[in-house]
Amino acid sequence: MGRHRRPGRTGRPVTGAVALVGALALGVVGTVAAVAVATQSEQTAAPPPCPTALRVVAAASYAPVLDGIAPALAAGPDCARLDVTVADGRTATARVHELAADVWIPDDAGWAGTPAPAALAEAPTAGAGTVLAASPIYLVTDRDTAQRVRDAGGGWLSLANLVTEPPAGAEPVRLAARDPGGSGDGMLGLGAFAEAVWEESGMDASAEALAAALPVTRTVAGAEPALPQASGEVGLVPEYALAAAQERVQGPESVVMAPGDYTAALRYSWFPTAAAVADPARTAALDRLMRTLTGPDADAPLAKAGLRRPDAGPPPGLDDGTPAVTAPLFAVLGPHHVDHVLASWYAADRRSDVLVAVDVSGSMRAPAPGSDLRLIDVVRDGVGQLASLLPNESQMTLWKFGTVLDGANDHAVLLDRTTLDDAGRAAVADAAGQLQPQETGTGLHDTILAAYETARDAARPDVARHIVVFTDGRNEADQVTLNIDQFRERLAAAADPQRPVEVTVVAFGGLPEAAALEGAIEPVDGYLDPLNTADQVKAAFIHAAAGGIHE
Repeated sequence: MGRHRRPGRTGRPVTGAVALVGALALGVVGTVAAVAVATQSEQTAAPPPCPTALRVVAAASYAPVLDGIAPALAAGPDCARLDVTVADGRTATARVHELAADVWIPDDAGWAGTPAPAALAEAPTAGAGTVLAASPIYLVTDRDTAQRVRDAGGGWLSLANLVTEPPAGAEPVRLAARDPGGSGDGMLGLGAFAEAVWEESGMDASAEALAAALPVTRTVAGAEPALPQASGEVGLVPEYALAAAQERVQGPESVVMAPGDYTAALRYSWFPTAAAVADPARTAALDRLMRTLTGPDADAPLAKAGLRRPDAGPPPGLDDGTPAVTAPLFAVLGPHHVDHVLASWYAADRRSDVLVAVDVSGSMRAPAPGSDLRLIDVVRDGVGQLASLLPNESQMTLWKFGTVLDGANDHAVLLDRTTLDDAGRAAVADAAGQLQPQETGTGLHDTILAAYETARDAARPDVARHIVVFTDGRNEADQVTLNIDQFRERLAAAADPQRPVEVTVVAFGGLPEAAALEGAIEPVDGYLDPLNTADQVKAAFIHAAAGGIHE
């Protein structure tokens, strides 16, 4: 972080009143007195500026609060001036770094978990993480669509089901959301939509729900709220924007709903930088700013901005007629939850090199529960879907594995590293067509290790690496194999912090040694994804495309 100049405090100047008394004592009158009075007036009108200026990066919807408290902050012996830069979304952290900011106030605490060049102070140092204000997100729609949501349960999960799995013969409900990469409104609104599914059915299903929602969502760019434009559309609108657009949502056909299962609320949070906290010349000013923002001087600016204090009711003007917010709060979205939203919305975020290894032992002939297809067929379709979801310039590698399928190797390469474009995806489809069950064992440990080392050694700069290993069996019938302890040791030794590889092992049908395998891949932060139905297989591949990283 940049170093900050530490200006000292200036002495208090001699006032014009003292000069006037001295002149009178000497018998000076007339012009001299007039000059002294003028000097007094000039000095009273232009007191010395506050010596400390704090650099603040803040969300656009919170900047008016900072403007409103600036006069109070500038008064008194421990005064401070503000240099405010407005920045929203995931690019705000870069501005914090570029400007050597002292404190960052984003529109949601979830942004603090995203990768950033700016080093923030760790909570609870200097109040880091304190929520300064909140703004719950409402559903705004037409009367008929509101009734559909109520009939389905009236919450975020009900909305998600109507968007992704509408009743037979019914049109899906459509969404309107602000750009999730550029605003907390969009990130948290779509994150809440996905979070309700995650709470109910897990993260793979959550990733699948976001993928299904994308084609029926109108993404609103710019600063305008995501108000619905047609019947059947539900806008995800925070309270502060609702306050500014009241006249547009008070018609007889417009309905504002507070979801009944969970509450998603923007949490405007205080994140001082590590450099500012380490600078004694700035800590007093930071403390003064935080006390002002949490004290009574901020009441009027918050109300004017349409924001409420944490755990408080709506701002004036929305406390009569707007539905009460009573459902429990979602937790702050973790980094992987935010990643799900952004990777679902922006293909470039899914750019990665993926190695898929598929078990071809005989049990893959069995029908997949919930489907008429064999398990191997469901997996083959999933491989094709993964290739379709990854953006161009990603690379895919496809292996099959069993025991001694290629000389002494338990795996055989069906498709070596192939760049995804139209021709590359066709090559993936051809290779996936070769996935057929064989009379073979399951060299699971050796294959995971070999896949990890292959992906690590093929690392490209600035491209994420991921291996996805699909198995429905245990490590068995492999005459020369690593036992679970040897496997864990070898995998840990293979890890290279400069070339990290994400590891997902998809275990279908209740892998007997699941707990032991989960522990064995823990040294590389691997994730074991247990599945039981064909639908879950599809969701697992969608999750892999959306990042596939666990928490």
